Amino acid sequence: MNTPEELLEPHQEPGVTEEEFAAFEAAFQVTLPEDMKAFYRRRNGGFFREGAEYYISDDEYELPLMEFHAIARTFHPHILTINTLLEWQQADGFLPKTLVPFCSDQSGDSYCIMAGDGDHRVYYLFHEEYDEFLDHPEECLAAGSFTEFVEKIHVR
Repeated sequence: MNTPEELLEPHQEPGVTEEEFAAFEAAFQVTLPEDMKAFYRRRNGGFFREGAEYYISDDEYELPLMEFHAIARTFHPHILTINTLLEWQQADGFLPKTLVPFCSDQSGDSYCIMAGDGDHRVYYLFHEEYDEFLDHPEECLAAGSFTEFVEKIHVR
């Protein structure tokens, strides 16, 4: 699996603590998968490293990635926290409450993990076509897990 140190620019903020995970999961009534927590314990979000373009791809697409969002606190004013994104999403009431945005591409579209009991698939949500996800979520599936998503990230 790619590590935060391999993918993300260094920053001084510590990783997410167990207390922050517990508060986050309680506040939003979600259960983050252990592989995602392991990643965030090491690095609480961040921009992808400069000097290269990072992509996630499969047979049909290749999209440039921009950042992993932080949980609870941010190290940079231009990175929104997952908390803020979930607050907005839940205020809209359009998407499932257990769909947690954690990574964005250069167009501002999101990769979200289903953070319900035992279901931790990752979906790509094009911000102008949420209906597509609601009607045909299988067409938006990007990875079967957080680990699979991170393993699909490559440099070009």
